[in-house]
Amino acid sequence: MLSSPIKIMFNLERSITDWRKRMLAGGVETPVPLEELECHLREAIDRQMASGIKPAPAFETASRQMGTVRSLTTEFDKNNQRKIIMKRILILAAGVVAIFIGMAFVMPAVAQYRHEGAMVGGEVVLLCLGCLLTLGGGGAAIIGVTGRKA
Repeated sequence: MLSSPIKIMFNLERSITDWRKRMLAGGVETPVPLEELECHLREAIDRQMASGIKPAPAFETASRQMGTVRSLTTEFDKNNQRKIIMKRILILAAGVVAIFIGMAFVMPAVAQYRHEGAMVGGEVVLLCLGCLLTLGGGGAAIIGVTGRKA
């Protein structure tokens, strides 16, 4: 008697689960990007199946179009670098603004002292506040430039 080969049914959900496991093992660790990638994968599969392609080839084509784990993690790394650079620019800008505001408080207080030879309570407060803003802004600007944490 001849034995017929056993035909294994393709299980789309299991294939997607295995795909997720490969992504996790390859370094796509955070849940939000992984959920988004799976959503794109499912949409691509659905589009292909709507055009008449069977589930197995639709999954293979869609997963190939998504890219390899390495290419996806490289893209995530690029996006993370952009976020870090933007954060540093914002810290630098905030530092420079704080320096200017601080100097706007310091300069009139110093001019008043120079003119009258003494400072009254309000001017001392402005001088202290201006010095703190200027020093804090300088520190923030340095952190923004160097990327080091305080």
